[in-house]
Amino acid sequence: MRKEIKYIGFYDLPDAKESRVSTLAAINKMDYIADAINKAGYDVHIVSPSWSSDNGVRATAQHGGAIQLHPNKKVTFCPTISTGNKITGYLKIIFSLVWLFFWLVKNVKRNEKIILYHVQWLSLPIRWAKKIKGFQLILEVEEIYGDVSAIHPYFYVLENKLLASADKYIFSTELLAQKIKSNKPYIIIYGEYKIYPKLGTPPDDGKIHLLYAGIIDTHKAGAFNAVEAAKYLPDEYEMHIIGFGEVDLLKNTIDEVNNLIGCQVSYDGILSGEDYITYCQKCHIGLSTQNMDGEYLNSSFPSKILSYMALGLVVVSCNIECVKISKIGELIYYYDNNNPKEIADAIKSIDFYNLHDSASEIQKLNEEFVLHLKDIFNEERNN
Repeated sequence: MRKEIKYIGFYDLPDAKESRVSTLAAINKMDYIADAINKAGYDVHIVSPSWSSDNGVRATAQHGGAIQLHPNKKVTFCPTISTGNKITGYLKIIFSLVWLFFWLVKNVKRNEKIILYHVQWLSLPIRWAKKIKGFQLILEVEEIYGDVSAIHPYFYVLENKLLASADKYIFSTELLAQKIKSNKPYIIIYGEYKIYPKLGTPPDDGKIHLLYAGIIDTHKAGAFNAVEAAKYLPDEYEMHIIGFGEVDLLKNTIDEVNNLIGCQVSYDGILSGEDYITYCQKCHIGLSTQNMDGEYLNSSFPSKILSYMALGLVVVSCNIECVKISKIGELIYYYDNNNPKEIADAIKSIDFYNLHDSASEIQKLNEEFVLHLKDIFNEERNN
């Protein structure tokens, strides 16, 4: 009989009638890790204490309970209500935290290993239940909230106590492991190691095709930095952009570039599924060109880099320490500041006669992660 791993985090289903507090990035990461746990030989029981999103409507009930997603994966939701005022909003949060505490006390065995997606909100119920039941806590740390954003001092204390209470860790970067400075066992997962089918190839037109895929905004400015760099590229390059956000502003910048003699840029909307895969695989180079002055840069591994590599593209990225010291750091071409000419120089420096198979490197990371999960569930693994 397969053992079950309980996995706690703010989780929701895409087809839920009423949404709960969660983020798509966290759900996707939890789904990937859950699948990896299945491949490691365990069943997964996701436990979501997430409360309903405030949407300004009168209170409506959302029933909790378990849902079997497939034979080796199920999810249990906390009962909650949708609310339209602050008082009931605070009450439903308190209820969710209390519910999680009692659920753990009732359902978790002594020395059982559970995974928690690190959220400071859950510090109290997790630590209290751990003292009573004596389970082993594997804390998945994507970022340290106190480092990347301003939080209330109370939550800062809760976060530090939760970090200290873990028995093992799953870190998103080597830098987080260094920052925690713990001698407890840990493993690293940079993000989702997706494996894409081969659906497209670059056209045989003598051009080098560049890709920016993702959010289009002026804060991280990845798409805008890419387009500015196109001004310094010759006409043997073509740049392709897909994504959502400040599209009208981006199109104005594209028009300026396309009036020049050199690299031409196209914006092709939003794609998904097989259309997205085929489109991306028709390019040679993926651009991860967000601004370099954000605190978020070294707190988590850019998912864009992993996606590009899994699609088989060469990657150009700003010089981020957490990427450079990673297992795939030597496969990436870097630039050192946001100057568009430097970005263009990094693109032009790519040696297409001496490239690694980036998709196979992501496959290797995927296989290693499954093996490391087996280690951390079964044996003490010191790093």
